[in-house]
Amino acid sequence: MSAQPATESPEFEIEQPKFEQPDLGQQEFGQPEFDHLVHCVPDVESAVRGYTEAGLPAHANPEYLGYRNGAWRLDARYIELSSIVNRLVFLDSPYGRAMRDWQPRADELVARGGGALVFCVHVTDAGATAERLRARGHGVELLTFAREGSPVSFREAILTDGPPWAPFFVTYEPDRQTILAKYSAGRVNRGPHDLAGILIETPDPRASADWLGELLGIPLGASPTVVPLPLGQVHFTEGPADAITALLLSGGGPPTTVINGLAVRPVESVTGPAQT
Repeated sequence: MSAQPATESPEFEIEQPKFEQPDLGQQEFGQPEFDHLVHCVPDVESAVRGYTEAGLPAHANPEYLGYRNGAWRLDARYIELSSIVNRLVFLDSPYGRAMRDWQPRADELVARGGGALVFCVHVTDAGATAERLRARGHGVELLTFAREGSPVSFREAILTDGPPWAPFFVTYEPDRQTILAKYSAGRVNRGPHDLAGILIETPDPRASADWLGELLGIPLGASPTVVPLPLGQVHFTEGPADAITALLLSGGGPPTTVINGLAVRPVESVTGPAQT
């Protein structure tokens, strides 16, 4: 489930990071970019402390419709800290209904102390993305969210098939750079580190990377197990979890730790040291 963009906001204006853009499939699919990752946690305040102590300054938002979130906000991208505080209220809300297929896995993660649920890809038009995916034979649910009194709304295209780590897709109104500049000014504080990507553990990393690359319309680069998604590459490694297992960080000597079931590691731990 997406965080409320109007309440996730920057501490200061920073230059947007520059990435090499894959030149095939981007325009056709809608210029996909990493948007956010949902980290399910038992308690948002405790998770905020864990992130902040690791050098990833995070904040908590007020409860809304039985749900509470927070974030490590980098720029237009963020890591959402997600927790249910009133289950009956939440499950009857639009957000709870949207999460019904994810909820059993979210509950399992929280029971284990937390973990990454899913990641989100920003596209230029979630409706058009849903149509393209349906034409390829995927099941897709298209939802629109608008909080009363907020100038921000968003549409999500959620796959109803695919692996448990499969992304969902979002488009904001107004666009997310306008939200960042106009409605979220003053709260971005990424700290000394940047998000280079995420790590997904699967039984067959090459097949998983092929599947995701085809889904996103992004050709693989030099590595057959890395999907070069702009603003947050997706790395695959072999293992039984079939889940997102780590945030991969760059800049400022990133920590190696675990926060509520989600590992935090330097990106070099999976790519090796940079060549000079």
